[in-house]
This record gives sequence, C-alpha cells and structure tokens, in this order.
Amino acid sequence: MRSYNTIATTVLTLSGLAACNGPPDATMADWILTNGQVLTVDADFNIVQAFAIKDDRILAVGSDDAIMALAGFGTERTDLAGRTVVPGLIDNHMHFVRATQQWYRHVRWDGINSRAQALELVKERARTLPEGEWVVVIGGWTFTQFHDNNALFTVAELDEVSPDIPVYIQEGYRRGFANSAALRAAGVTRNTVYPGRTSLVKDNAGNLTGEIVGGAMALVTDHIPGVADDVWDMSLQQTVRSLNRMGLTTVYDVGGNSVTPAHYDSVRRAAANDDLSLRVFYSLNGQTGVGGGSADEIIAALQSLNPDLAGLRFAQFGYGETVYRPMRAQPWRVSQSDLNRFKAIAIAAAENGWQLHEHSQRDEKIRDMLSVFEIVDRTHPVGELRWTIAHNDGISADSVLRAIDLGMVFAVHASRRNVSQERVRSAGEPGLHMPPIRTIHDLGGIWGLGSDATTVASPNPFHTLGWAVSGRSASGVQTLVETVSREVALTAHTRTNAYILFREDDLGSLEPGKLADFVVLDRDYMTVPEAEIENLRSVMTVVAGEIAYSEL
Repeated sequence: MRSYNTIATTVLTLSGLAACNGPPDATMADWILTNGQVLTVDADFNIVQAFAIKDDRILAVGSDDAIMALAGFGTERTDLAGRTVVPGLIDNHMHFVRATQQWYRHVRWDGINSRAQALELVKERARTLPEGEWVVVIGGWTFTQFHDNNALFTVAELDEVSPDIPVYIQEGYRRGFANSAALRAAGVTRNTVYPGRTSLVKDNAGNLTGEIVGGAMALVTDHIPGVADDVWDMSLQQTVRSLNRMGLTTVYDVGGNSVTPAHYDSVRRAAANDDLSLRVFYSLNGQTGVGGGSADEIIAALQSLNPDLAGLRFAQFGYGETVYRPMRAQPWRVSQSDLNRFKAIAIAAAENGWQLHEHSQRDEKIRDMLSVFEIVDRTHPVGELRWTIAHNDGISADSVLRAIDLGMVFAVHASRRNVSQERVRSAGEPGLHMPPIRTIHDLGGIWGLGSDATTVASPNPFHTLGWAVSGRSASGVQTLVETVSREVALTAHTRTNAYILFREDDLGSLEPGKLADFVVLDRDYMTVPEAEIENLRSVMTVVAGEIAYSEL
C-alpha cells in the first residue's frame, strides 16, 4: 500500500549501505522521515526533526542525524521538506456507519462558503449517477456559511440544478429541501398531508416550495433507495478514503437514528479482508439491536457480551450514546423509577467492564446522572472505566468537578460550530460558553475533541481544531469564547482521545512503540493564523505505516 514516489523518497543501494555502515537488521528502520517539524504530542509536546518506522510502529524519534543512523539496506527514506507532521487524528464521537450507506451519492458542503459552488457540486454529482439514483446532501452545513446568498432553497432552484435526478438536501435535523424529481419519486403532492406540527411548506398559491420541516422529512427520506451489499462496500471505501484525506485515522462510532446491525456488516467485511484503512471503534446500544429498549434487556446484554479492549482495527467496548432512553427526556423530567433502572444499568456496566458514553447537553440531566453514578461508585468503583459525558454543552463547573472526582472523561464536540450567531445571541452570555471547553480544561478534566458528524457537523478534524482554538463558527464569526491553545486542542484530538478509547498504549502520539499513524500537513499547524487552521489539509495520511492517502 505504501507509495515509493512520496516526497523525494529513495532506497539505499548496496553501495550506499557499504558506505554508511547501516545498523543490523534488528534495529534497521523500514522507513525514515527526516527534515520535518514533527509534533510528537507526547506528554511534553516535544517537536523533533525526524522519526523512523519499523513494521507498523514508531521505532524512534529525534534529530535528522540520529534517525539517519537507523537506515540500512532497503530502508525507505523520505525528505519531509520542512513539512509539519502530527499524529493521526482521532474523532471520539461520530455517526460514521450511518453515513457509509449513502456516501457515494452524498455531496459534502463542509467548508464550502459559496452557494453557487455548493449547487455546482450537486449538479456534478447528478451527472455521474445512473438512472434511478438520488443526490443527497445530508447535513453538516448551515445557510450562514454561504457568503454569496444564504436564502432558503426553492424547488425551482433545485430543478434548475437537476431537472431529472432526485435531489434531497437536509439541514441538520431541522428541515429538508427537495426538487420536483424527488417529490415525484416520493409521491408527494400539494395535497399530501403530514400529521403534527411539522409540515410541507407551501407558497401563497398553495404550491410546494420544496421545503419540508421536521418529521415530515420522512415523506421523502423514506423513498431514497436502499443499496445492495456490493454498493455499500464500495460506498464504505469512499467514506474511509474521504476521512483519510481529511487526516482522520480513527473514529468512534456511536450509532444513531436509523442505524441497524446491518450498518456494521460492511465495516466487518472490510476488516476481515484487511481492507480498512481507518480504525473503527463502536458502541453498542438498543439502536443497533443490542439490549433492546428496556432496562432488563440492556442489563442482559451488558452481562452476556464482552467489551473488546484489545482490537486495534475494528472493535467495541462501550455502550451509548443513548444508554437508557428515558434519560433523554424532553423537557427534563425523569422519574425516580427510571433513575433506579438507570442505576441498575450502570451497576451492570461497572461489573462487566463496559464504558458508558452518554449524550448529555443539559446540566439538569448531568446532575441527576452524576448522582446515580456517585451511588454506584460506592460499591462498584468506576474510575478505570472512563465513563464519558458526551456533548456537555451546558455542563456547570460544579458538575465538571463531580465528574472528575468519579474519574470520568469528557467528549467535546464541534456540533455547535454550525450554530448561527443569532442563536448564540438569543441565549445571552451563556451561549458563548457552550461547550465550556476551557473551563473543563482548567479544572483538570480529561477531555477529547470529536465532531458529532456527519448530519449535524463536519467530519473534518481541522474544522474542529480551528473552532476550538479560534471560536469561529462555520460562517466565520466568533460564537465561542471558551477557546484553548493549539497544543491543547491537538492533544485533545489525538493523545487524550486515545486514552478515552483505551488505546493510549498504541495510538495518539508519535512515540517509540506506538503505531505509525500520522498526517503530513500542507502548512504549519503551529504558525498559520488561527482563522486558517480550519483550512489546513493532509497531503499524506498514514495508518500503521501504510499510506492511506497521498497527493505528493
């Protein structure tokens, strides 16, 4: 898989070996990369010139001279030409498998600031798809990111882009937009009625505008064609390559709406065939057919299955992000009986070594959840289980400290990068502190960065890093004041995430003995202006010493 034409790469000849008296085979590197700025992201955040790889792991890091001394016959040598290298980026909370089914027909608008360009991408995708296909844009974007025109889409506008191929565009979970071909394929007309407060939007003459609000989106999405296994396998590979291209080497999949056990079959097939250039860890939950919905079913699953703390390519070890559905009550009202059931689930998880990964945005919920965990901890210590508070947008400093006392960790997500400036203003001063990243960090919390992609956020880790450092939203305005330094943000997206995922001995930093997962960047992460961190990109992504993506 490794390319031998990458960045001035040469292989030593026999005569070269004789001249340099290379090391014995036992210590000879397979690949050395020199003349770079290598951000090791070790505990001291050391920056070195070079590193060496043997088999699939880091052999050594250090100066050019020290690493060159590890070259021998057959060693591949790469001149990084001053480029910056970072550890492979890890996303601690992504709805990955849900995206794989439709990625091949999906258009991503992450980082696109022109409406005209966004629609041109839809037009291009429509040209490439066969009859009977759809073009979909399922979230990850916001109208405010379009600097040229951020008005709502109209059916006429979408018909002009694609008159024959159905097009469906969804803005988060809020609303969707369909062209006439999609409405026809779904059998939706001006006379279609959807019960409840959600609706098909009509103009003053009673004609459909193409906008579909809330639950009524199912009138169209239910008619998007399914895919055969071979198509899904192809789409999975496209998804993986796209994420590799962004610099991602590891994701933690947390299920999500509409996910079924079948969503993992394609990943399982790729892993079995040694054809998975992305480490995929995933959580179990009722949505994926494990544990059903009742507390008794969940407990039975936690007792009968075993978490996998050893797998390094495709493995599961957690339960969530919805551990127990009543804990997601809206508005926040959970009965004592449901809290007792949640406690029983937590005890079963603690007894059987499961990590709990719980979606918790509101502090009211977090406080009650912590009260349950504090009771559990008296008889079943949870400190080594790395139970995770995910999202945590509204968590208070008091709750952060309580969670730290329990040994819990925090998964912070960039989903609020797509929140509009107006929405932040409507929340007042607290809105600028969601999520309270710096507070969690300053109080000593162990926290990592993730995206919550792909429907509500961009999967691009540099969008997440740029947001955490600058506080800039996708539209380019500052909507977060709880920012952190570049070093802290990069650590959170690499080494700390490896800890959260129980893989700190193998992943997360460029240190001897760890797996050779790394990314070569087009520019220097440490010196580009804060506003440009989100525009950084990988020019080479390597997983276990094998090139997963390269444009060099």
